[in-house]
Amino acid sequence: MEKRSMTISRMIGIYIAVVSTLIGFTTLIAIVFIAVFLNGESSFAADNLEKAVEAWIYDCQKCGEINTALFPEGADIIVVSSDGEELFVKVSHSKEKALRKFAQESSQENGRLLRGQDVYLRLDAPDKSAFIHYTVSAPHEYLILFIFALAYLLEVLIPTVILVKTIKSSLRKVLDYTASLKNQDLSVSPINTGIYELDQINVATDGMRRELVATMEDKWKKEQDSKAQMAQIAHDLKTPLTVIRGNADLLMEKEYDEESKESLEAIIRNSEKIAMSVLDILEK
Repeated sequence: MEKRSMTISRMIGIYIAVVSTLIGFTTLIAIVFIAVFLNGESSFAADNLEKAVEAWIYDCQKCGEINTALFPEGADIIVVSSDGEELFVKVSHSKEKALRKFAQESSQENGRLLRGQDVYLRLDAPDKSAFIHYTVSAPHEYLILFIFALAYLLEVLIPTVILVKTIKSSLRKVLDYTASLKNQDLSVSPINTGIYELDQINVATDGMRRELVATMEDKWKKEQDSKAQMAQIAHDLKTPLTVIRGNADLLMEKEYDEESKESLEAIIRNSEKIAMSVLDILEK
């Protein structure tokens, strides 16, 4: 085998090492991304909206008025008067029901509710109250999670596909080689598969093929020698048989008693049988 083969255990070891390295690299990128972007001062930070809402609340408390014109984009708010009349509403359809429920159940003493990533707040002014909702999450959070999940999937899937294709290709070479032997094509030689264990099977199979070829060649040689010997024997018999038959024919032309004539006919008949057998041997 000219090409150096690799054991299956080494192939699996390389596969595990490659997958582990890729996953580790992606995990490192994810950690850096979370540390630098999602928890930093960038536009991807998860608490940007929370900071904006807290700054707006501080300004409202400082001036003593709920200023809806400066309310941060991305958050929800319902402002009601002291007698329960809605003065201002800016809320997404998906959060409207939950925010109205919070407005009904909240009080000045219990004006903050955390529910997963959702934060509900109550801000009271002298003649009105504001009920606020915002979500602590990074922009395109699910898209980012999907990208990282897809990266992990591809990092496992691509090396797995390559490993499976390599093994299948090597197995196909073994199957093609054994199929040629099954079809009695003993001239075929084994091909390097790249996998040590499969190459060892090919080497063992090739050894049996060589022994079979040697045995068949030896058998063929013996058959040829046997045929040559039989042909020589038949050739050696042909000449004396021809002489015996010729002399018997000459003797038949003379007058003999019945018993002698029968003996000559027996000689001619049996010499013909021997001659036919000799011809059969020579023709084979």
